[in-house]
Amino acid sequence: MRLLFIMYDNQSSKNHMPLGPCYVAAYAKKYGYGDITYYSQDIYHFSEEHLTEYLDNNKFDVVSIGFAAGYYQFKKIKNICDAIIKSNNRTFLVLGGHGPTPEPEFFLRHMNADAVVMGEGEVPFLNLIKALDKKTPLSQVRGIAFREGEQVIVNERENPIMNLDSIPFPLVEPLPMEYYINQKLYGMKPTERMIYMISSRGCNYRCNFCLRLEPGIRLRSVENIVEEIKKYKRDYNISFVHFVDELFMVDEKRVRELTDAFIRENLNISYFCTGRLNIVNKEIIDMMKKSGCKFIDYGIEQYDNKALVAMNKALLEEQIEKGVKMTLDAGIYVAFNIIFGNLGDTPQTLRKSLDFLKKYNDYGQLRVIRPVTPYPGTPLYYYALEKGLLKGPADFYERHKNLELLTVNFTSIPDEDFYKLMFEANKEIINDYYEHTKQEGIEQFRKVYFEKDVDFRGARH
Repeated sequence: MRLLFIMYDNQSSKNHMPLGPCYVAAYAKKYGYGDITYYSQDIYHFSEEHLTEYLDNNKFDVVSIGFAAGYYQFKKIKNICDAIIKSNNRTFLVLGGHGPTPEPEFFLRHMNADAVVMGEGEVPFLNLIKALDKKTPLSQVRGIAFREGEQVIVNERENPIMNLDSIPFPLVEPLPMEYYINQKLYGMKPTERMIYMISSRGCNYRCNFCLRLEPGIRLRSVENIVEEIKKYKRDYNISFVHFVDELFMVDEKRVRELTDAFIRENLNISYFCTGRLNIVNKEIIDMMKKSGCKFIDYGIEQYDNKALVAMNKALLEEQIEKGVKMTLDAGIYVAFNIIFGNLGDTPQTLRKSLDFLKKYNDYGQLRVIRPVTPYPGTPLYYYALEKGLLKGPADFYERHKNLELLTVNFTSIPDEDFYKLMFEANKEIINDYYEHTKQEGIEQFRKVYFEKDVDFRGARH
């Protein structure tokens, strides 16, 4: 059975390594389905016409695409599906990921796909290709939805894999790895080489704007994580790991186990991770700094206690400020996301969040403020359905035109006033950012000319 995984084009010069498809492919290969091809549209920016021609000249039994739920992805995946269907070698088309999982029937009909893999894909996808291979009824495959003529059947969900160590490392070898490895995050040296990894799956918090493929959180063993890092050091000479977990900093015990292992095994890596400010203390930050942590991405969303409670963030202003300050004082870069327009948000909550961002902005990235979006599958989406603010997935995608525009206004602020507030807030952020960048550039030249800073290798280096 020949399998094709499409890595879709996000129209970006920098793309994350597609770990989801690579994990699913590795699992299929483990159980005997190793005839696997990757179509890297994300890197080579192939057109949909190219994809149709490619499928005309190369016959596959199954073609699959995993994707998230954004407005761009929705349109892009539709175009890709149309291109696949146009091929003279019409193949079995499978969708998966955060996009189609919550609303499989809608996506099957809209995309004219044959099946949707719901939730984490390894087991359902394997069972699906086994059923296709052996020509057994798809109604017996847990974790999928499928089309049977004009009818859509949604089967019972599959249980997630609890022992993450039983899943093979992602099948990255068919990817153009040098493209991904040579990407740079803020604070990385030009010579550092980076790999993308996960140390866990899921999250043990329930923020109202966030979509989880599976409930709860599951952790890989520390030994398994270390083994994978060592493999990438051997195979690709990596020195930097980008942990893209939904939540890397689970609790103090987990942080201690990971950081102790990184040091004990003499991995000599730097890393980027995601964190939670309600568990931050000096001991945790010191451990992370010592083990190579360079950058922590904290999702604070709002700097206002009432707004944080309304979004079920399980976080307080005091914890946010204390944790961010402690992280910056340790010399670790901080990214924190802010969204506006959730339940109960007001102009005052926006101002508080803006002032906080300005106070602790390390200018490592341009961090703008965006409206909250009730993606299908999130608690906020179901709240919008219940209150009559949305009619369903078709209505959502009709309204969701851009990340900076409202899909649903959950506040009492009129839309026009909402956009004025957002414009003024982001104008302030952008002015601050570029003024800082300008002054930083001037200071570099002052130091080289008047302090003879021989480490400065030029503004374009």
